[in-house]
Amino acid sequence: MTTTYAVEIAADTTEAEQFSAWLNAQGHTATVGRSTGNYINGEWTSSSAEASEIMRRLWDAYCNQ
Repeated sequence: MTTTYAVEIAADTTEAEQFSAWLNAQGHTATVGRSTGNYINGEWTSSSAEASEIMRRLWDAYCNQ
């Protein structure tokens, strides 16, 4: 079973729209937010080590596709 996440991508992220589209194609629920924060399942990646690690893994997978 694959884990999926609700992802809010910071509005100032490079390729935010493309990253969001890619995440949605992978089965996640992704949107580009209106702030400069990234969130995984509602957890801000700047205050949650787990959310930060998940975002890093997702971004790496996107970049290495």
